[in-house]
Amino acid sequence: GDEMALVAFLSQFNGTPKQGSNPPWNNNSIRNQARWGALQSVLLLREYKDSYDALVGALERGGSLGECIYAIETAGREKGLEPLKRPVGFILDEGPYGIWTTDEPSSFTAAREAAAQIEEKPKVLNKEDSLQTLQEYRLQMEERLKDIDERLQQIDE
Repeated sequence: GDEMALVAFLSQFNGTPKQGSNPPWNNNSIRNQARWGALQSVLLLREYKDSYDALVGALERGGSLGECIYAIETAGREKGLEPLKRPVGFILDEGPYGIWTTDEPSSFTAAREAAAQIEEKPKVLNKEDSLQTLQEYRLQMEERLKDIDERLQQIDE
């Protein structure tokens, strides 16, 4: 089920290989991508265990999506958890099972350095525009949360 869905999804990105582009997805690279995803999940859960435990507690109490997000963020703040600046590790597409390393591959380093060179112009808003934008965003989020809660209730029924 899930493995076949991943294979179908990643296979859609196979086009005509171009000079300098990533190689097409094959069975080994798809398996390594799945291993990488599972490994990153485990490592993230380990790194942010307090936030995960807070999420589980909120779900067990029947918390809404907003309450779950609040529990995750509060636990993170209380424990001084910061977002990861880089992956905990990498699986290189080498050999039949891939190779696990904590060393940053050159392709990752080059992509990170290229992204750092992109200069974004800071968007300057005045206080009134910022407040209005935030109020509109809040209303949109409240509507989305309401819709999600309704859908979850329908699933429970």
